[in-house]
Amino acid sequence: MSDSAAWFVDGSFLFKEWQGLNRDDRLDYLLLRRHLERKFQVQIADAYYFNADPDPLGARNNAFHRALAYPPPGGPGLRVKLYWLQKRAVYWPAAWGGGPVVHPGNGLQLEHIQQKAVDVGLAFHLMRSYGHRQWRTLLLAAGDGDFHEVVQHLVEHLDVAVILIGTTNSMSRELLPYAQAVEELDQIANEIARPAPNGANHSRYRE
Repeated sequence: MSDSAAWFVDGSFLFKEWQGLNRDDRLDYLLLRRHLERKFQVQIADAYYFNADPDPLGARNNAFHRALAYPPPGGPGLRVKLYWLQKRAVYWPAAWGGGPVVHPGNGLQLEHIQQKAVDVGLAFHLMRSYGHRQWRTLLLAAGDGDFHEVVQHLVEHLDVAVILIGTTNSMSRELLPYAQAVEELDQIANEIARPAPNGANHSRYRE
């Protein structure tokens, strides 16, 4: 390997990207790591996975997240960072009566679900990782434009090569100009997929 790299994953983003491919199998994070290291001739020095959950402390210990953290060569070696998934009841504006917004069919009040602190956590750990490891390539599975200033700084001031992972259509137009390449999931799906076990939840390192 000729270069050191960091691999940062927005778990919600990558899961939605994979779902958008309308496949019956699952994304295997170990196979994805091996593919990225082989194709881009890098050695991943730091790897992080970020997501949100209603119970982040409990979710950290489920089989899927434990498997993500299993170290190479047997696992993808991702450091799992889970933040709160906040649910907030939705109400009409005061000018419209201020009452709860309910489903017209079942009468249940609608809820707004929002990740809390995932973007901030990813950006913080990204810069802290670079400061410690001084890697030369960033493999970024995230498409949110909120990351563009961090990515811009890495590219323009620190000479880091950025590889975006996902699909071009879902990437923020604020990120794309700084990417050396976009690794399109649909082009490599057969290489990084494993069959989903019948009736099972997430297992091993598959999303």
